[in-house]
Amino acid sequence: MLIIYLSMLDTEENKDIFMKLHDEYSTIMYKKAYAILKDCSLAEDVVQESFIRILKNFEKVIKKKCPQTRKYFVNIVRSISIDVYRKRKKQQTLSFDELEGTMIEEFANTEDILEGKEFESYLLQLPKSYYIILSLKYDDEYTYKEISSILDITEENVKKRLMRARNKLREILVEQEVKI
Repeated sequence: MLIIYLSMLDTEENKDIFMKLHDEYSTIMYKKAYAILKDCSLAEDVVQESFIRILKNFEKVIKKKCPQTRKYFVNIVRSISIDVYRKRKKQQTLSFDELEGTMIEEFANTEDILEGKEFESYLLQLPKSYYIILSLKYDDEYTYKEISSILDITEENVKKRLMRARNKLREILVEQEVKI
């Protein structure tokens, strides 16, 4: 697949830069995709799709060769993974009633919810902007200032969006009768 990616670039310098970026970030991207999708082949597909999107904006990536590059790559793979997860979820035929009983039994208290793998399914019900900001804050442990820089919004907007995201997550948990 790397050969196909390289064929999309015009200069040898860009090809070298891309190969270094691919080698450096492909594992991180795969791990992030797998954490969301829990499926090896889907995670690989998402990483490939992510690199194609990166190539479409490659001139921007190489102009900003900095620590933000890793965040950019991870955000792209996270966004695509969420889209794939949601599409896949719509295709599944399990009814809510079948899932409801097992999820509520698994989560007897808040600590279990926060540690449980099923918690990710609640997070993925959030709008993408809420999921991303919660993930940046609590998974990646970025500060308000860093999140503000990544998302190109003010720190005040970061705080407000986090508050809204937490409230929306509470609503989802209450709707699905999860004890919090």
